[in-house]
Amino acid sequence: MKALPVAPPVSAAGRLFLALQSGVFAHRLDDGAEVWHKASLEVDGPMAASDERLVVAVKGELRGLDASTGAVVWTDETAPLTAPPLVHGEWLFIASGEQVICYRVADGARVWARETGAVEQRVAVEGTRVYVPAADGRLIALDLASGEPAWEFDIGINPTEPLVYGGRVFVGSGAKRFCSLFVESGRKRRDDWCSSVGATIIGRPAADETHVYFTALDNLLRAHDRKNGAYRWKKDLRYRPSAGPLLVGASIAVPGSVPRVDVFETDKGTSTMQLTLATKLVTAPLLIDASDGAPARIAGVTGGLANVWNVTLAGPAPPAVPSLPIAPLTELPGSVIPIGKPPVPPGSPPPAASPLLRSVPASAPRTTAG
Repeated sequence: MKALPVAPPVSAAGRLFLALQSGVFAHRLDDGAEVWHKASLEVDGPMAASDERLVVAVKGELRGLDASTGAVVWTDETAPLTAPPLVHGEWLFIASGEQVICYRVADGARVWARETGAVEQRVAVEGTRVYVPAADGRLIALDLASGEPAWEFDIGINPTEPLVYGGRVFVGSGAKRFCSLFVESGRKRRDDWCSSVGATIIGRPAADETHVYFTALDNLLRAHDRKNGAYRWKKDLRYRPSAGPLLVGASIAVPGSVPRVDVFETDKGTSTMQLTLATKLVTAPLLIDASDGAPARIAGVTGGLANVWNVTLAGPAPPAVPSLPIAPLTELPGSVIPIGKPPVPPGSPPPAASPLLRSVPASAPRTTAG
């Protein structure tokens, strides 16, 4: 690609969507073939995608495109987006001005709008709640159906994009604080926790059954016990992280504007491998969850001073072919059977004549049976 990327890639329904200065491109994930290209679309910022729609912001207008063809299906005038949009099921959520607005993604109909103050990070949705990280430090829980406030919690200025996992909301902030909150009330209970760290936390956390992982501008990746917040391990990345950690199975990595990214195992933080790219990452990479038998994959755009931009799709390595010992065959197994006469075990009557048995010339090679 010769045009500069203007937004991170997004993916849905086996397609990867790229926003460049030269337009918007759709590619198939399985082989990279181009599905469609809209040169006239000058995208202003991050996109969102569902199986049927690609949502883009263009010159003060929100547009829903047919994901299979790129045709415009619906439009709506909005103020500039202040955070990346989110598609969750049949709903689309955007932050614009000082509002969070919910749309039906299929037809662009507005469902509700709620004044929240400025929002600079993407919202999170789980169950019947929308979790909004307001820039003034409040984490606000809204009712999904109506947009009515359910609760709010002061996490500290510039909160990160929240993560909802296992009945908890995990969120960090510019106040050097990381918290686990009960999703129903947002109040700290005995099994909820907060931890103070030495730097501003950035990016969406990641979690599994054992740990929650987050990173900060001290260039450290941290793992804490997901249930009680106890510190488990930390690793020096040796570069400035550009987004939150990416978790794939038992491996975790943190993106940055570097060509080489260390990958760690989740149990003890041991370095297992290094992901080497042709040039440095220029947008936040996209984690494509496993689906329809395909493994989880990571898509990233790389480039540099040569003004050449590449899309890299990385996934787990194929299973190793088992090593089998190979030795020359010096003797065929079994015993030699005389030509034209089948073997007769001792004490057995001679075989009856059969039209299928016939003699072969003596010059023919002998056969063996095993």
